[in-house]
Amino acid sequence: MKNTKAFKVSVITGIIILIFFSIVQTVNIFFVYKGFGPVKSEHCPDSPAFTFDPKSCYNSDNPLSVKNHEEKERCFPWLLSVSETVSIQSFDGLRLNARIALQPENHNYVIIMHGYRDSTKNVSMYAKKFYERGFNILVPGQRGHGWSQGKIVDMAAFTPYDVKSWAEFICQKDKQAKIILWGISMGASTVLQATALELPSNLVCCVEDCAFTSIWDEFVYQIDTFYHLPGEFLMKHFQPYISRHLKIDCKKASSLDAVAKSKIPTLFIHGDKDDYVPFYMLDQLYNAAACPKEKLVIKDANHARAAIAEPELYWTRVFNFIEKYL
Repeated sequence: MKNTKAFKVSVITGIIILIFFSIVQTVNIFFVYKGFGPVKSEHCPDSPAFTFDPKSCYNSDNPLSVKNHEEKERCFPWLLSVSETVSIQSFDGLRLNARIALQPENHNYVIIMHGYRDSTKNVSMYAKKFYERGFNILVPGQRGHGWSQGKIVDMAAFTPYDVKSWAEFICQKDKQAKIILWGISMGASTVLQATALELPSNLVCCVEDCAFTSIWDEFVYQIDTFYHLPGEFLMKHFQPYISRHLKIDCKKASSLDAVAKSKIPTLFIHGDKDDYVPFYMLDQLYNAAACPKEKLVIKDANHARAAIAEPELYWTRVFNFIEKYL
């Protein structure tokens, strides 16, 4: 009888343990898919398979969001009309695609990196502004975003090496190239981390718009703020799973560490009403930067809307900064 009772207790205990670990595994899988899951090709405007309705992708109650939506709807057809597609192979064997538009007898280039779960469409307004100013533009579709290959959206863990590859691609085509990096949101973190790599000497400066300090910091903030859960505690449990399955260390994928090593002149931009990549990360990055640096705060701009909120101020400062290094 005692043995039977002990056996039942063991079975029940085993079931409880199994259920607990199943729940932990499910939560890990959900978090990884939510944070790092790829963009489907039918959701990517660059892809021939695109079928998604873009009207559902903006906040119609926010005037800046409406203006941003209108601008990219206006500028994306222009980008398609002036550019051609070019491709490279990444350091880990992925086919990466980009749109390139060249000016006659011009050696100044801007590599324009879009944000999290975005596309070249979302940065087409910036591409148009640079092109009209006389720059050659190269606008990559980031890995995992439905046009270039990639099984995950890597949150700037691997894409800095893609930026390096694109810079080398330009230099192979044009030995006299002078290259500027520009990125927004995740793309901003990408270009900041790229500045700490061994880049071609043709790289002259960098402009970042609303970068996060690290994957870890951004996820902790998101979990705390939007899910109202203990972000630091949960990330300690998620990180081993992320490391094992995605080969990403969320703390080491750090823009903060990168700018402390960077020598590339950098303009740091952030809207002071940003609650997606929090505004306080601007000063953390700026203060840590060892490179020649400038800072621009756009008042009343929420996430990735600085150029929409104050276009004249934004572009005057961006072009004045770039011209110092050309």
